Amino acid sequence: MASRSEVIVAQDEPLNDWDLAALEEEEESTAEELQALLEREKDDFISLEEYAKRRGISL
Repeated sequence: MASRSEVIVAQDEPLNDWDLAALEEEEESTAEELQALLEREKDDFISLEEYAKRRGISL
């Protein structure tokens, strides 16, 4: 799923180089980097059922 960003300009001033540099997107993660992240963080994930139980929500 693609994400969208919205930029709101507060004043009618032209953008300068610094402003444009701040808008540049960083490199996207590779599949290998995402897999490594999932492996590192997998112990922190909980099921939807466990989440609901902890929050007192009935599904």
